[in-house]
Amino acid sequence: MRSALRREVGLAAVLSAVAGYLDAVGFIVLGGQFVSFMTGNTTELATFLGTGDFAGVGLMALLIGMFFLGVVLGAVAARFGDSRTTVLIVTTALLAATAVATLLVEPRTAVMVGLPTAMGAINATFLKHGEVSIGLTYMTGTLVKAGQQLVDAFVGGPRWGWVRNLSLWAALALGGLLGAVSHRLLGPSIAVWIAVGVVLAVTVAVATVRRRTGRWQDGGAVRRYRETPVLGGSGGPDRIS
Repeated sequence: MRSALRREVGLAAVLSAVAGYLDAVGFIVLGGQFVSFMTGNTTELATFLGTGDFAGVGLMALLIGMFFLGVVLGAVAARFGDSRTTVLIVTTALLAATAVATLLVEPRTAVMVGLPTAMGAINATFLKHGEVSIGLTYMTGTLVKAGQQLVDAFVGGPRWGWVRNLSLWAALALGGLLGAVSHRLLGPSIAVWIAVGVVLAVTVAVATVRRRTGRWQDGGAVRRYRETPVLGGSGGPDRIS
């Protein structure tokens, strides 16, 4: 159980770092807009609408719409084959398509369409009962959980549960730093290709480990396995499809 828990936490941290990395690249390319933080984009959408900046409204609507499309694609992908592996394959394909597009069209156009879609899809990596159990691209709820679990640790709750949540926030921040540095040194196209390589490597590793540990699912959601709870809850593992 502990080794499985460490693997799950490690996977979540790596993918959160990738999300932070790509959000930083997108933030720079788009001049201050997010490709994964839809709360901020929704606030900007409302602000632009209220101030009559309809060009800004169009950009925010596009980013939110592409993110939503990615969420739908990820949820659909999770219903085929081994759900987690399939979602990561789809995410890798979307990132690769974005990287190729940065060579064919203006990078800003490729990023505003491709990266939000990939970031929406990657959130289906940890899907349980049709709901996301670990959000990889947004950290407000994660920080809230970390604070609550820190208090619980002082009154008899799990001693280190809060660290797991805080590690996801730290991973996102570190990924953002690396994304900014990569964009500055290498440019947007190579920066996205780096993310493609990382997610591809993660996909291969996840598929290998899930086959070795008996968690692989063939034929979509026909079979169910018990997954390890990663970020909270005192109960046993939940069943997911």
